[in-house]
Amino acid sequence: MTDLPVLVLLHGALGSGAGFADVVRELSPFARVLAPDLPGHGGMPLPARFATDGFVDAVTDVLDREGVERAHVFGYSMGGHVALTLALRSPERVAGVMTLATKLRWTPDVAARESRLLDLARMREKVPRFAGELEARHAPTPLADLLSRTADFLRELGDSPELTPEVLSALAVPALFAVGDRDATVTLDETAGAARAVEGAGLLVLPDVPHPLERVPTSRLTFELRGFLART
Repeated sequence: MTDLPVLVLLHGALGSGAGFADVVRELSPFARVLAPDLPGHGGMPLPARFATDGFVDAVTDVLDREGVERAHVFGYSMGGHVALTLALRSPERVAGVMTLATKLRWTPDVAARESRLLDLARMREKVPRFAGELEARHAPTPLADLLSRTADFLRELGDSPELTPEVLSALAVPALFAVGDRDATVTLDETAGAARAVEGAGLLVLPDVPHPLERVPTSRLTFELRGFLART
């Protein structure tokens, strides 16, 4: 078991580590897989403010607690943002980083559009089942508080984008940027632009894949993750 590579799976906004259960099960023969809940998610304590550094600190704490010096890191959506920041801040802890459906081109208009989707009253009216699932997933944290923190975080990214091409150009670990060709949130152009900014980085386009993680075929994702582990 100790000879297996370590793979950390980071969920997106409003997600949790439990969302990777099928991926963890399929990859367990090939890697030691960790799927932590980020602060404020999956029942973890909700901080007063969401910040990328706080998420990165939490992942670093997981690595330290698990006795992991260096790991491969995969991040979906917001988790990719965290994974990239971890790799930039502590490259000695990251063997390679892979992202999927991570938005890297932020503007105030983009942030405003995404934040509008986090209105709890509208969510309960339009998608009550989804709202109920979120409440159960993140209990005992009040869903309204989680949505508010997330919306504030997105607006801060819109006002002050963190992972610009100039910042990403300093990435010094193997990287793979992936996006689904049916993703309505993240564009192929911005994903390709990020890959071009990082020397030696790869670009992966998944056919017939939209943004939601649950719509990504587990078999395809685990196939790509196994390849990512083998190459890095």
